[in-house]
Amino acid sequence: MIQRNKPKPSRKNIFAVVITYHPDIKLRERIEQIRHQVDKLLIIDNNSESDCIEMIQGISKDLDVDVILNESNLGIAEALNQGFKYVEGFGEQYSWVLTLDQDTSCYALLVEQLIMAYEDCPFRDEVGIIGTNFKEKTTGRILHKKTQAEDNWEEVQNLPTSGCILSLAVFSEVGDFRKDLFIDHVDTEYCMRLRYKGYRVLISPKIGMIHPLGYYRVSKLHKWIRGSSMITNYPPLRHYYWTRNGVTLIKENFLRDMSWSLNQAYYLFFRRIITVLLFEDQKIIKLGNIVLGVWHAVLSRGGGKS
Repeated sequence: MIQRNKPKPSRKNIFAVVITYHPDIKLRERIEQIRHQVDKLLIIDNNSESDCIEMIQGISKDLDVDVILNESNLGIAEALNQGFKYVEGFGEQYSWVLTLDQDTSCYALLVEQLIMAYEDCPFRDEVGIIGTNFKEKTTGRILHKKTQAEDNWEEVQNLPTSGCILSLAVFSEVGDFRKDLFIDHVDTEYCMRLRYKGYRVLISPKIGMIHPLGYYRVSKLHKWIRGSSMITNYPPLRHYYWTRNGVTLIKENFLRDMSWSLNQAYYLFFRRIITVLLFEDQKIIKLGNIVLGVWHAVLSRGGGKS
């Protein structure tokens, strides 16, 4: 059932949650970029090294930031669940949660643009989540091409978790992020669930942040073939999670969303494998992780890779 009459987002009722895992030294700078745009901010750390913890504790003291320190890596999904439940503990003081990755650099108008997207949308009661357009840090690629659009909002199918505001009331109805996915496709699955529940997924077409999508390397072969010298070079573990969780979602959603399922299968078993074979290093290890990911999806095995 769609939650009606949700409080509209404002600086005073938005609580930001940032998930960290071995963050770099520029974390403080990125926290400063968003801290003044929201009423409160929480850092949830997934068992980083001691020097990272010291940095986070310093940020907490200097910038009035709450902190949860996990004793093990619970994954992005369970850390997000922790964050939402933490915010729920404040009662009705907060109505929206802004989720951010540790490596996201926010522009000064990020939250304002998300609020404008909500206010200008004619079907506010049906809005489940609002994300922002962004520039990819390494390549400069823009996520959403319609950056010159006059409208302050546009409807999309899926969003990355970072840079999104989600209503606490909607979270309470739709449920937790799926901890069995651990990382990768956590955001895709949640947007799917929102849409299946009747909610709409919005994006602010204006660029609100700079966000890295992953690991890149220079490839002369890729430049010769595609005209660009930069190509992804993700570690083997990410290939495992991509494949396992992608196949899991294909299994679960094939009849309900055949178009997405076929596109995902094409990406996983053609484009991604071709990219590994032609451009990435550690080819054998990565292909082994892809095969293992398929097998674990068939067995319905979730959680962190052991």
